[in-house]
Amino acid sequence: MRESRCGAVCWLTLFLVAAVTPLCRAESIAELGASRVIAPANQDPAEKAPVVSSVALNPTGELLATVGDDHLVWLWDARGGQLIRRLAAHSDWVESAVFSPDGRILATAGRDGRIALWAPEAERPFRTLPEQPDGVSALAFTPDGRLLAAAGFGEAVRLYDGRTGEPQGVLEAPCRDLRALACSPDSARLAAAGRNGCIRIWDLSTGRPVHDLRQHRRRVRALAYSADGARLASGGDERSILVWDTATGSLVDTLSPRPGAVLSLVFCGSKQLAAGSSDNLIRVWDLDTRSEALRLVGHTGSVTALVWDAQARLLVSGSFDTTVRFWPLEESKFKTASRR
Repeated sequence: MRESRCGAVCWLTLFLVAAVTPLCRAESIAELGASRVIAPANQDPAEKAPVVSSVALNPTGELLATVGDDHLVWLWDARGGQLIRRLAAHSDWVESAVFSPDGRILATAGRDGRIALWAPEAERPFRTLPEQPDGVSALAFTPDGRLLAAAGFGEAVRLYDGRTGEPQGVLEAPCRDLRALACSPDSARLAAAGRNGCIRIWDLSTGRPVHDLRQHRRRVRALAYSADGARLASGGDERSILVWDTATGSLVDTLSPRPGAVLSLVFCGSKQLAAGSSDNLIRVWDLDTRSEALRLVGHTGSVTALVWDAQARLLVSGSFDTTVRFWPLEESKFKTASRR
C-alpha cells in the first residue's frame, strides 16, 4: 500500500451525497455518512488516482490542501469543492501538509526530504528548505506561528522559523522513524512519537524534554492536543487510544482497542475525539463516558488524515481510498446520536 504510485492524475470531480443524518445503528452506535466527497476520477483508466496522506485547512476554512503519492500538492476551494490548482515541487510521496496559523504559508514535505514553503496564491514555493536525507513524515506549526517542526525517519526533530524557514535548532528524538508531531495550543510544548512507542514532549523555550511517555508498546502514528491543552491523545499500531494529562504526564484514560490501527486523531471540541483507522472508519469518542458516540462511514480505505474546523464544526478526512470527505458535526445532532 505504501509503494509510490507515479503518473499524472488528469481530473478530479466533486460528488454530493446525502446530508448528514443517522443511517443505521451498529452495536448501539449511530452511524453517519459524509455530506460531501471530493473524489479523484481519472480520464485515462490506465492512470491511478493518488492516495491522500494528509489534508490541511486554512484558518478561514476556505482553502483545502491535499497531498499524496503522486508527488503533487492539490489546492481546493473547500466550500465549493472546485480544484484551484496543482503544485509541483516534490519528487516523491508527499506525506504532510500544514497551513501556518495566519494562513499565509502552506508547508509540504515528504519522502524526498524536501520541505516546500508556499504562498497559497503562488505556483511555486517561495522557499525550499535543505533536504533531510531520511525524509519527512510529519510537519507542525506552533499555534503562534513562530516555529515549524519537521520529523521523519531519522533521530531528530528539526525546528525552523515559521515565517522565513531559517533553521532554529534540532531536538533529539526518542527513536528513529517518527510518524507524529503535535504542538500544544499555547505553543509552549512539542510532542513527537514513532516506531518505539515512546512519546517525547519538549519545552520549546529551553529545548529540553519534560516527559517521556512510555505506555505504548508499538509504533505511535497519531498525536493530538485538546483545545485547552490539558489532554494529549495518542494512538497507533496497538489500536488502543491513550489520553494523557499534559501537566503531569500521567495516563488518565485508555479507550478500548479497535479492529484497526489508529492512523489519525483530532479533538472535535473539548469532549469529543475523532480517530481515523485502518479499518476505514472514523470513530468519534465521548470522553466523558469513554464510549464511542458516532461512527462516520463511507471511506473504503485507511483514514490517514483528519482536520477539525471548529468555527464550522466540520470534520474533514482523507484516505487511501483517494477521497476527501466532509462531516458536519452540529452539537445538537451529536448529542442526539450519542444518547441513543
